[in-house]
Amino acid sequence: QEAPVVFFSMTASDGTELSRGLEFLFSPNRLNVAISRAKTLAVLVCSPDLLSPRCNSADELHLANTVCQLADTATPLEKI
Repeated sequence: QEAPVVFFSMTASDGTELSRGLEFLFSPNRLNVAISRAKTLAVLVCSPDLLSPRCNSADELHLANTVCQLADTATPLEKI
């Protein structure tokens, strides 16, 4: 369902403590579904350490790059 504001929590403090791995956490499908549900504002809540993950494959590097690009283009909360 759509909502005026969507909060999407990554719920992990760093990339080494992920039970399902980076592929699940950084899944483009999960991010797209969460962000596209927002009518006005989408808030991504995550630890800054998640933006510097230790990648073990080219696929993980690609997924991490996508999330980092999203973070780079986002408006920081203190500016809202």
